[in-house]
Parts: sequence; structure tokens; C-alpha cells
Amino acid sequence: MTDPIQSGPLLNPAPSLVPVQALPTPQTLRQTPAPQLREQIDGWTPPQWDTLSEQVDALPLAEREILANDLAGKLDAPRLRTLETAFGQDTIAAAVERGGSPEVRDAYAALPREDTGGGAFVDTLKDWLGLSDPEPGQTREISATVTNPDSGEVNNATWTVDEQGRPVHAQGTLRTVFSKIDRSDAETDAQRAAADRGIDGDQGGHVFGHRFVTDQGLKNLFPQNGNFNMGAYKTLENEWAAWVDKGMDVRIDIDLTPRDVDRPDRVRISYEVIDPSDGSRVYDQRVAFDNRAGQQYDRVDGPQMDEMIAAGS
Repeated sequence: MTDPIQSGPLLNPAPSLVPVQALPTPQTLRQTPAPQLREQIDGWTPPQWDTLSEQVDALPLAEREILANDLAGKLDAPRLRTLETAFGQDTIAAAVERGGSPEVRDAYAALPREDTGGGAFVDTLKDWLGLSDPEPGQTREISATVTNPDSGEVNNATWTVDEQGRPVHAQGTLRTVFSKIDRSDAETDAQRAAADRGIDGDQGGHVFGHRFVTDQGLKNLFPQNGNFNMGAYKTLENEWAAWVDKGMDVRIDIDLTPRDVDRPDRVRISYEVIDPSDGSRVYDQRVAFDNRAGQQYDRVDGPQMDEMIAAGS
């Protein structure tokens, strides 16, 4: 099956006065030959780096790591160090180990942390992107779009993450369900990492189920009690999937509290079902769960859904 993932935000077509190859996007990073790419990296402005950082953040984790591996094979150590501002230090360091030549690995390891290969420019860039000593409570938004290649239907999601990349809020609109989509090794690793932030009995639980947004990495994961994850939360997700199967749009808003902790104690969810044929609201629901075993959810069954859809038409 063709890869269904398309991550945003997408950059608008460039004005004719700006060379297309100079615009920093994941696509240009991937396609531009090494000599030209090194020159472009040296010439990008803070706003261009800001755009690149947003687009890299929106990539699914597996796709981001593949791109970083490719770059480690064609760039020198100073430029790879500069790219940490968009990809993160851990991602680039791991890519250098996997895809860099011995010379690049040695040169990258030898670069002092106080001088990131770009001097004052990199410090200024990190300040611009908010990557230098983030304040407690600081958040940012990461958006993604997932398209079904068979139907063309699109699911949209936006996560609000804290300074450590932990999700604290999410909202999205579901219009399609992906079945038989395997999880990548990177996604499975991210689930383990999320579970490790929790307590005994936790799993790496998805904020939006994998069947709705596929591989999205840690921004879509939190330490979730296993019984809750496989019980009440899965029942709620099954309800969303059933609404979608009946041709409805499902708009969802999720809060994880408290903030600034590894493991949220409470999950608050509100959602509404919209008939896309006329924009009318068919159903809405609000529910709150504790992140522990024994949670219950009584879902709307199929005949009830049919009655509500008929009543709204």
C-alpha cells in the first residue's frame, strides 16, 4: 500500500523571485545534492529555519529519522550540528552514528557543545526557535495531516506539547479509519519510551488511536494504565470509528492533566459528531477518565447512531 502519511504544514508555492531549491523543507533536504545543500544551510534566515522546524516536527517519527539518516550520509559535521535546531540533538546524534562516515562521526563528536559549529548564529537561531533553556510551562503546537490513499479522506490532528515534548492537549477531526496499518519499529520504540515514563502496569497509550493517525511518535503517546488503555479508552475509540464508518465526521478535543508531569492523572475528552452533508451536529459527548484501572465507558451502539443520523437529516 502507498504510504498514507502526509504531514503538514505545507509551504505555499514560492514567489518567482525566490529560488525554489533555497526553501528549507524536508523535500529539499532530501533531494538537494550535498554541495548545494551545504551552501543553502549556511544562508537560511531565522524565519526559514522556523518554517523548517515546524515541518520537521510535523513528520511522523519514522519518516523524520529516515530523513536524518540520509542527511548524515551527505553532510559534514558542522552542518549536521546546525540541523540539531530543527531535528533535535538526539535525532541528529543517532543519525550520525547510523549513517555518518567514520570521519563525520569523529568530527561530530569532536565539536564542542559550547560552539555548535555555527557560533553566535546558532545561538540566535535557537533563541528564535525557542530551543534555548525553555521556561517551565512553555508549550508549542505540532500539526499533522493523514490521507487515505484509497478514498482521499483526510484526518487532521494538532497536539500541544510541553517543553519536553510531552502531550498536554490534542484536537482533531476524524473522517477515515486506517485498517491493517502496521506500526513501524520507531513507533513501537516510542510506545516503550512513553510507558517507561509511567508506573508499573502502564503502556504507551495513544492520544488518538494509531488507526486514526498512524505513526506519530511521542507527541501522540502518554503513559497510560494498561487496563484503561485496552478497556474504556479502546471502547471510546471504537465508538469514534463506528461514527466514521457511518459517514460522519468526528471532532475531538482531549486534555491531559496535570501538566508538566511525565504521567497525567486525568484524561478529559469532548467530541461532537457532524454530518458532512449539511454540517449539522448529530451528537456530542463529554467524558472524563482517571488514568487507572477500572474505568468504564458505555458507548453508543449502531442502531442508536442510525436513529440520531436520521433525526438530524
